[in-house]
Amino acid sequence: MSRHTFKGHLFALVTVAIWSSTFIISKVLLEELSPLQVLLARFLVALAALSVLYPHFSKPVSWREEGLFLAIGAALAAYFLLENRALQLTYAANVSLIDATIPLLTGLLSLLLFRKRLFGIRSAAGLVLAYLGVFLIIRNSQQASGLALNGDLLALGAAVMFAVYSLLMEKTRHGLHLVQLTRKVFVYGFVVLAGFALVSRQPPAVRSVSTGTIAGILFLGIAASSLAFILWNQAIRAIGPARTNQYIYFSPLLTTILSAILLDEPVSLYTGAGAALILAGLILADRAGQPKSGSK
Repeated sequence: MSRHTFKGHLFALVTVAIWSSTFIISKVLLEELSPLQVLLARFLVALAALSVLYPHFSKPVSWREEGLFLAIGAALAAYFLLENRALQLTYAANVSLIDATIPLLTGLLSLLLFRKRLFGIRSAAGLVLAYLGVFLIIRNSQQASGLALNGDLLALGAAVMFAVYSLLMEKTRHGLHLVQLTRKVFVYGFVVLAGFALVSRQPPAVRSVSTGTIAGILFLGIAASSLAFILWNQAIRAIGPARTNQYIYFSPLLTTILSAILLDEPVSLYTGAGAALILAGLILADRAGQPKSGSK
């Protein structure tokens, strides 16, 4: 494994560790703010942090490239909106577990949209195994509550949007500075969110917020958005979207533990079995993707 590839894997792992905690933090914030309010504040903080990290701006190169960034920003905004709404309706662990379908969806969308095959047969089998684990999670919610089922389906929609985001991000030119690239995506994402707020007539203003809420927004904007997305985009460039997204499998395991401890969420037999299948799918897909001895 080259140093460049190793750094890609490391960046993906660190990012997922940060994102695992965001499910817990976001669910707590949504008790005081709406999904749109959380996201508008999060994107503003992220943009401020990214501008401090890299206070340099460049002129647009072409309308085509700006259109690509608009599509990426829209996909990211849609992902967060669907995810935050899902967190209001179902368990944080469920949302995180369903996010684990992103590698499978990335491979399928890559094949359907770009005719590019990202996985072999064994890798696909591992991802299908993980998807069976997600089915158990959704099945459990269907038996428990209709609202929880709706939340799970919204989380699945969010996973689709993040897969789209990952594939579109791979299309960006490599000459653009990584922080500048990430900031541009967040600019367009914020524009989409602001437009949605105007169309839906949802007031972004709030009367008062607690200190804990402010701290949570700062964490989401600085660590989980600015820092994490820089690392994530670097990982995509280093090891590709499919391998990068495989690390998302670690997120539900950590989130399930944190949600049980911090949010007192129940861990049912279905949840445990689903998590086990997801982990098994990750191991199978990862081993299938490793080159044999003697190959490059």
